[in-house]
Amino acid sequence: MTPHSLFWAATFSLAAGAACAAPLALTNVTIIDATGRAPIENGVVVMDEGRITAIGPKASVTIPRGAKVLDKAGKYVIPGLMDANLHLFLNLDVDTLLRFRGRYADIVMEGAQLSLKTGQTTVFDTWGPYPDLRAVRDRINSGKAVGPRLFFAGNIIGFDGPVSDDFRDFKGILRTDTIDYLNRRWTQGTGRDLLWDTAAEVGKKIDAYAAKDVDFLKYASNGHKELSFLAFSQGSQNAIVKAGHGAGKTVQAHVHSMEGIQAAIDAGVDILTHCDITPERAIPPAILKEMVDKGISCSALPVTKAYQEGQPKAIQPYYVNSWANIKNMIAAGVNVMLSTDAGIEHPLPVGEDDKPKVDNRTTIGAGHFFALQGMEQLGVDPMKMLQIATINVAKGYKMDKDLGSLEVGKYADMVVLDQNPLAAARNYRAINAVIKGGEVVDLSKLPNTPLISNQKVMADQ
Repeated sequence: MTPHSLFWAATFSLAAGAACAAPLALTNVTIIDATGRAPIENGVVVMDEGRITAIGPKASVTIPRGAKVLDKAGKYVIPGLMDANLHLFLNLDVDTLLRFRGRYADIVMEGAQLSLKTGQTTVFDTWGPYPDLRAVRDRINSGKAVGPRLFFAGNIIGFDGPVSDDFRDFKGILRTDTIDYLNRRWTQGTGRDLLWDTAAEVGKKIDAYAAKDVDFLKYASNGHKELSFLAFSQGSQNAIVKAGHGAGKTVQAHVHSMEGIQAAIDAGVDILTHCDITPERAIPPAILKEMVDKGISCSALPVTKAYQEGQPKAIQPYYVNSWANIKNMIAAGVNVMLSTDAGIEHPLPVGEDDKPKVDNRTTIGAGHFFALQGMEQLGVDPMKMLQIATINVAKGYKMDKDLGSLEVGKYADMVVLDQNPLAAARNYRAINAVIKGGEVVDLSKLPNTPLISNQKVMADQ
């Protein structure tokens, strides 16, 4: 067994710990399994000890004696939705950072539970406070809290923390010791200082960081504000990827420019984060071919037309290129994965002009629905759209043996819908039930402790 296999085996054994003992069966349901096969009408899904044990037409599936049976006539069941790139702690305003100091884990948990409540049974947090993400992940995995399968990277290697030139500069507003505390909670020794190191030094520091029990690594190939600038040299990027793969972890790169994308590809990354957002030009066919040939995935950020039109004119071309890139990647055969960059925000998020944002993809609990609507407007095939939101994410993170589709042996993570998701993207919102690890989630109790969200507002968007 490879280090990568051992790592995920240990992780999933923890995540399965809370699985129910009694078998559960869904009957008379239309099964859309995300394999690409045609839907199965009058289907049955049987699950036991957290995994799917039988699935297929009613006539071909035997329900075990003593199983709990849920008749879902007229309903549709799909794999649990997945988000390849979100940030459970995203609200970086001064009020949130100071008012909830000491409770960041509660905010992370709130975001995680809102994700689960809205059908996302697996999420990948690609930037956030390491101690709090780790604490929440471990509470969920141990069965002490209800939440999605949570995997996290901690810091974006090469970026400083939330109170910095990379994100928001509150110098002169916050005390220096407060700024240092906040930034250290994110960076954990992997901030901008690494940009001054040799490739060998970077590799040693990332070896140490990878040992801190993060689930995967993410680093900056391009800058955050200076989108066209390279952050790390090619040698340092190579060292980061080598360290991550040596620790059995997938590695992804924050990219925006063609040079940043190419450097990350040459370094051997598994995932290019939001590589569809290339402000000045679309990704050329040669790079798309290389992504396909090397099995590199893209966590894309699809948005709706209304969202595009609501952006400042200066950045509207970003989303025009994004749409072109997503279409071209799908046509070329790139493994495109749904992502949102979402996190908990004020219930009515506003832009710089103080006007409410329309179809805001970064609002957790709603962003993935807007992303699906955006793909629908782009003309993406409905079955392909479902795969982008499920099995493609699992493939990108090398977890498709356990997650991403409804097949025997995989974890029993699924969403029951009142409406057919292949008929319209809005039907993904028609959630009847969420099942994780073979257990029906009590959605009425989520989030357990709301601090900065208003679920009613988000559900009504």
